[in-house]
Amino acid sequence: MKHWIAVISQAHARIAAESGFLQVCHGKAGPLRKTRSGDEVFIYCPRSEMGGGDVLKTVEFHCVFQNDDVYQVEQFPGFTPHRKDVVFNRHFQPVVLKEVAGLEFTADSHWGMLARRGFFEIGPHDAALLRKAMQGDK
Repeated sequence: MKHWIAVISQAHARIAAESGFLQVCHGKAGPLRKTRSGDEVFIYCPRSEMGGGDVLKTVEFHCVFQNDDVYQVEQFPGFTPHRKDVVFNRHFQPVVLKEVAGLEFTADSHWGMLARRGFFEIGPHDAALLRKAMQGDK
């Protein structure tokens, strides 16, 4: 199992959570094709809205890929993003990222450059810390 961070606005993350899918990097297929059924994703929301809104810097959701199928949908005419089905953990609570002590991927002061990719892998140590924090065990 691999562990991933998806960087998505809170508004878009809520739509995904309500609908049971994950769409990353403006609908690109490549990042989703790197994942496998059972991989887990932590959804980091830097802001409430895409391109603006309130600054959040929170990990809002946790989900697990259901299968290996990457598919396209027509979101609106001319835009057919790639998606993958996920199961969201409804028992996990959002956490402020900087309040999760000991994360390796944020230890570098330039970790924001990593976040600009929109989707990146983290190690099992960081995944365990995030999982624990989102379960309320800080």
